Amino acid sequence: MGTVNVGVRELGRGDLEAAGHVLFSAFRAAESRHGYAPRMRSAAAATAWAATILRHGEGDFLVATVDGRVGGICCLNRRGRRGGIGPVAVDPSLRGQGIGRALMGAVLERADGLESVRLYQEAFNAASFTLYYSLDFLPAAVLLDLFRPSRNTCGDQSQPGVRCATIADLDSLLRYDTPRSNYDRRVDLTFYLRWGQVLVLEHGAVIDGYLACLPTAESVQFGPLVAHSEAAAQCLFQHAIPLYPDRIQQTRIMARDQRLAAALRRAGFRLYCVDLLMVRGAWRPGRCVEAFGRFPEGI
Repeated sequence: MGTVNVGVRELGRGDLEAAGHVLFSAFRAAESRHGYAPRMRSAAAATAWAATILRHGEGDFLVATVDGRVGGICCLNRRGRRGGIGPVAVDPSLRGQGIGRALMGAVLERADGLESVRLYQEAFNAASFTLYYSLDFLPAAVLLDLFRPSRNTCGDQSQPGVRCATIADLDSLLRYDTPRSNYDRRVDLTFYLRWGQVLVLEHGAVIDGYLACLPTAESVQFGPLVAHSEAAAQCLFQHAIPLYPDRIQQTRIMARDQRLAAALRRAGFRLYCVDLLMVRGAWRPGRCVEAFGRFPEGI
């Protein structure tokens, strides 16, 4: 296919249904090509996801249009001097016509003042990897994309030292997180505290880690997580898992954290796929234990 004339503009509330259709059909098509189970069960769930992205705020939310029709979506989420890109999706019927490159070009123009941007890339998707590589994104870490099927019960596994944070904890969470993640997550953590839960592990008054939990009607994402050690991360996950027994549970962890991966496998998590953390700029993951959710950068 040749390229077409693509317009790029801000996502508006009137675009949500079309954006949801693009998200649903794009990810469903990729999953079908590679034999993966669907992440979203309906276009309505994808539309709700798009609405949540817009409600999150503090970002540049763009759509690509072809002949007045929304054919793609891409978002830039700013976090201080750095940012995250995604989700990036193109209507399968318009693939190969330069829409993804036009969206990425527009997003990177808006990210011009940032030191670094990152995104998540499914390792099986060679086409998107080629696009991102051509735009100077390089893989910085291998991630295990994990899910745990919903179960009616999984018992009480409350962990000593773990509690549910409140908005009053925001500044202490940021003092713990920022030097470790090298991101300013004030907007993210405020969002998670309002619409989900943030679990914090403490010994005395000292934070040893935190885990954000963001539920939807169908699933719950676990992440971001930042912890001093794999043992601290395991403790947070063990506390979180029983809180959402009736939802599919999803997270991404660093492949390097093998003890955490083994513990989650024993807890019933399965491998969905392998992801690459792609970075444009100088930022690289630190030495702490980290896990990543699917909101707002991914599906």
